[in-house]
Amino acid sequence: MMTMPSAPQLAVQASVKRADEILVVDDTPASLQLLADLLTEAGYVVRVAPEGAMALHSALARPPELILLDVRMPGMDGYELCRRLKAAPQTCNVPVIFLSALRETTDKLRGFTLGAVDYIGKPYQAEEVLARVRTHIDLHRLKTRLAEEVEQRTEELRLSSEELEEKRAQLQALMGFMHQVREDERTSIARELHDELGQSLTALRIELSWLRKHCAPLGEVVLERADAGYALVEQTVQSLRRISEGLRPGMLDVLGLCAALEHLVSQFAERTGVSCSFSADADDYRLPENGAITVFRLVQEALTNVARHAEASQVSVRLAQEKNSLHLCVSDNGRGFASAQPRQGFGLLGMRERVLLLGGEITIDGKNGTHIDVRLPLVKGE
Repeated sequence: MMTMPSAPQLAVQASVKRADEILVVDDTPASLQLLADLLTEAGYVVRVAPEGAMALHSALARPPELILLDVRMPGMDGYELCRRLKAAPQTCNVPVIFLSALRETTDKLRGFTLGAVDYIGKPYQAEEVLARVRTHIDLHRLKTRLAEEVEQRTEELRLSSEELEEKRAQLQALMGFMHQVREDERTSIARELHDELGQSLTALRIELSWLRKHCAPLGEVVLERADAGYALVEQTVQSLRRISEGLRPGMLDVLGLCAALEHLVSQFAERTGVSCSFSADADDYRLPENGAITVFRLVQEALTNVARHAEASQVSVRLAQEKNSLHLCVSDNGRGFASAQPRQGFGLLGMRERVLLLGGEITIDGKNGTHIDVRLPLVKGE
């Protein structure tokens, strides 16, 4: 058993940090005392145990910074003690150094296999023991500090990720609100244009038509002016209809999505001269709220991009139901773009946000023309 330390030894122990504590396990009293004195003089706090069971109880009660362990001991030998120490969560990370007269390679390999960090053969040099002890204590401290920093950084990243996700959710909610406000404003403006200005222009067109019929006796100049006024009003009415339909397609509310898209595609082909086809495998789809206007706006934006950038001669718009989702595909044979660095204009960003708001998926491929694939969830039937 360990002798009582002297007064100077107590002073040294009091000045040493808790992290410098070493547990020495050896069934030979002389060897145990020699190691205890050597380590104490080097400035370590030393706990001793003459057999395995006591050492295990001591280590589990208060894990040391390092354990020096003999192999051959009565009852629980060093190998078994090391195995139990490494199996316990309290001591699994405590470095263990075997210090034994067994110097065969197989003995050392067995110790390393059980989790020891080093193996010193007896008889040993005091300087070697102290050097290895210091090395492994420093390594253990660095490992512990690194693990704490990693854990702290992981927690910071988790909190940052949660905060970022919360901001993302708030931004999506704001985008959804902005889209809804914009659609409401478009609907209101389109209704006012149709109901107020449209009716006034229609009345003016009727009056001009009457004037055209009755102003022939007044001369060709008056008739030409009446014809010019009538043509101007007619052009204004057509422009008004086009603007109104662009703001809020009335056909979408009256006849449904497929009819509105077919009309949109037809108007696009007529206006741009680009061949454009539309196909759908159903007359209507059970889309969630704002689903129909979202699909319409996606196609509208895609066709706008084709007219502005694609230099295409053919465009196809296809709708198909796949299980519980609606598949929208818009393809053209234009010049496309580099898929690795696609254009990130507000048009594409807006399309992505609209799809994400409805819980859908969108992929945009710029190889061999531009291909936009969108999948939106359908409302399940009863």
